Amino acid sequence: MDLDFVYQKVQVLSPKAAKIALRMLDKDPHIPPEWVIALRPALAQRSSSSDDFRSTDWMTMAAIERPGIRRFTERFESREQRHARLWVMSLRKGARAAASQSVLPDDAALE
Repeated sequence: MDLDFVYQKVQVLSPKAAKIALRMLDKDPHIPPEWVIALRPALAQRSSSSDDFRSTDWMTMAAIERPGIRRFTERFESREQRHARLWVMSLRKGARAAASQSVLPDDAALE
């Protein structure tokens, strides 16, 4: 995954979407720590003018954590909540792809 592209996408997120994405990024064990370190300052800056979370924001975060409940929460999502959810899900997908393609130097020597 190209982190420059992801960073540019952070700049497009609304402040509320950035706040939701930041909350999810901080507690996601599937996203590499170096990605979190690289993206966190941009998300924090972007989300600095956001309002507090509302109940539907919490529902969006629950839908990110448990995709099975997404069909119930989608009808309540705003555009910015949906944007945040899709951004986090694409970041997770990129992290999975990067993890499956990475080969450690010690692994290469064994082959």
